[in-house]
Amino acid sequence: MKCQLQLRKTAHDRLLAQSPEYFRNQLRIESEGHQPLREILEPWQQDDFAALDPAWRWLAEDRKPSRQGRLIRRAYIERPRGHSKTSDMAVQIAWILQYAKQNLRGVAAAADRDQAGLILNAIRKLIQLNPQLCRDLVVRKEYVENQLTGSRLELISSDVQSSWGILPDFVVCDELCHWEKADLWYSLLSSASKRRHCLLIVLTNAGVGRDWQWEVRENARRHHRWYFASLDGPHASWIQQESLEEQRQLLPLPVYERLWLNRWQHSDGEFVTLAEAEACRLDSLVYCDRGEPQYEYIAAIDYAEKRDYTVGIVLHCEGERLIVDRMDVVVPSANEPTPVAWVEEWMHEIASSFSVQRFIIDEYQLLGTIQRLENEYPIQRFEFAGSRGNHELAMLLRQLIVGRRVRWYSGCGQISGGERQDDLETELASLLLKQLGRGRIRIDHQSRLGYHDDRAFALGAACLYAVKGTASSDWLEMTLPDERGFQL
Repeated sequence: MKCQLQLRKTAHDRLLAQSPEYFRNQLRIESEGHQPLREILEPWQQDDFAALDPAWRWLAEDRKPSRQGRLIRRAYIERPRGHSKTSDMAVQIAWILQYAKQNLRGVAAAADRDQAGLILNAIRKLIQLNPQLCRDLVVRKEYVENQLTGSRLELISSDVQSSWGILPDFVVCDELCHWEKADLWYSLLSSASKRRHCLLIVLTNAGVGRDWQWEVRENARRHHRWYFASLDGPHASWIQQESLEEQRQLLPLPVYERLWLNRWQHSDGEFVTLAEAEACRLDSLVYCDRGEPQYEYIAAIDYAEKRDYTVGIVLHCEGERLIVDRMDVVVPSANEPTPVAWVEEWMHEIASSFSVQRFIIDEYQLLGTIQRLENEYPIQRFEFAGSRGNHELAMLLRQLIVGRRVRWYSGCGQISGGERQDDLETELASLLLKQLGRGRIRIDHQSRLGYHDDRAFALGAACLYAVKGTASSDWLEMTLPDERGFQL
């Protein structure tokens, strides 16, 4: 009996070392009840695994000339959000590091360290749930390693210049559509070409535009040496239709189509239409010089000395709506930049005329003003240039405008003397929705055409604080955007 158990154990270990598929069939993953992976794998996942298994097996053994003919050593896998790109890749990496017969070096590259770290986190979870199957693997801060063989996966990102000259055995490029520059891609592609056996895999969601990432995609799709797989729309059974409908309602259409339908967008989409912006105008509202005692007010300032506008805005919460009381705009000229003194004078005036709950000020632009006045007035520092702050601002402002939950008076933010109507409404309609990495978005403008975004940013910052900072039950049903819906 003991001999039979030993034989079965030996056969089991031999199959684990020989077959990535057998390894997957033994794995448990972090799902409801820590389910066996084999019970929840879907056909599109199995297809991608099966296409790459021969190359992984060959890489794990002695790399003698293959008897199976030409192996696929290049893969481009494009899936919507929530379709297990990172988790499936972690399964393959865990197998090759655990069972390769020789020391291998792998590289996982991403747009930033946080994105690259998602693969390490996924491997760490596999090790925790399957200690016997991944018994020799240990995860460190920036790599995972087999303690016996020395095989290792290292993280690099687009801000690392040391990628030139490396000689990896396998390369994983995660979320290629979010890489801002092509330099890292070029270096990794050339490094992979230096070694005949190197396996190169691209994992990504659909992107925006027809830049170099699109060229990579199309070359992979057309080339006979590449495995190309792209899912059109959501296929994962674990993504509920109710959740998709919620995302469709919350997200701008181009963002929803790219993230969840996996469809490339030709260009950045519009932020809101002119009709949507004009619908927030309320003719009964007027520009206010003084506040009313029953309200507390939020004031925000977006300052620029020379090229852009300086904007001061005051608003308050009234039931389920935000009401813009006034918007003051200063336009600089070549000979007359906007002085910081204007900001401080404006703050003194607003504080004397309104019961100001908080001034929202850009720390980077107006640090001196903040230091001079923060003991006199309640000041909230806001990073207008921060990616997460911009994402929340863009998401919330768009929802408020489309839902008509922010209202302003006729001519709000109007600048006179130009050849065209130039107010808050026309500025909002001229904005583009810029799609960034990791599902984030921000509003952008076409400065070369003479457009600005300063009024929109000031409005958005004030609205963001008003919604986040209020404890009013009227806002409990307001969906404040966060990043959870973009990290599946």
